[in-house]
Amino acid sequence: MNIRTSKPSNGNKFYITKSRGGYSTCIQGKPADASCNVLSNCVGYACGRFNEIIGTMKYPSLNCNAENFIERAKGLGLTISNVPTLGGIMVWQKGTTLNASDGAGHVEVVERIDSANQIYTSASNYGGTAFYNVLRNNNNRRWGLGSAYTFRGCIINPAIGDVHYVAPQPSVPTGDIEQLARDVIAGKYGNGNARKQALGSKYSEVQARVNQILAGSTPQTATRYYVVQRGDTLSGIAKKLGIADWHTLYNNNRDIIGNNPNLIRANQKLRY
Repeated sequence: MNIRTSKPSNGNKFYITKSRGGYSTCIQGKPADASCNVLSNCVGYACGRFNEIIGTMKYPSLNCNAENFIERAKGLGLTISNVPTLGGIMVWQKGTTLNASDGAGHVEVVERIDSANQIYTSASNYGGTAFYNVLRNNNNRRWGLGSAYTFRGCIINPAIGDVHYVAPQPSVPTGDIEQLARDVIAGKYGNGNARKQALGSKYSEVQARVNQILAGSTPQTATRYYVVQRGDTLSGIAKKLGIADWHTLYNNNRDIIGNNPNLIRANQKLRY
């Protein structure tokens, strides 16, 4: 999907009414743009842009009051997300009635997703600007619109799918539990939730050892080692040692083996 950062060009049929040879069933904008006459109007623009991304005017009936786009989209078999999705239509209700007596709402199209709290959109507005881009954040839980508006959701564009912001998952540190525990005590992994996030799936085991060290205890069980023989595989070693899942053996020795579990070498000492 190419980000739209300028007004649709002259002759772009997604933004021109059928009466003038275009694809759109939306009303003319106000003031009507000379080359794309469904602009200025958020509805005409959002309908045009949504279908332009698809590549064909598949959903021309997205042409009701802006705040009613959710119901219209569901009737067309489209899916709604409660967060912005790439190429989707953001829908805001104005007032409380959903019948335009207190406002017709607003729609914009998501062009880029920067974070859970920041997006870049394209839009138009009736009685105003034919085209504009805006960088929106969600600090007010309305994605930057005023207190008269409520964000209702985002219509997922079927040409893109449910592409939304996903927070990157922290990598689990490699290394011996004993060393990780010493690093924790030295302050390397912070405290509280920061430590939990940094240590990931190893948090409980490392924290238990930290508690033992601080209490002056020794590990309940001594670390045992298996020396790799020529021709060994991790699954074969796990079977020899009575370990149900060879992944456990691999995860405990990732700092020795590396990222490829198939590359174990004779004489390596693996912890178990």
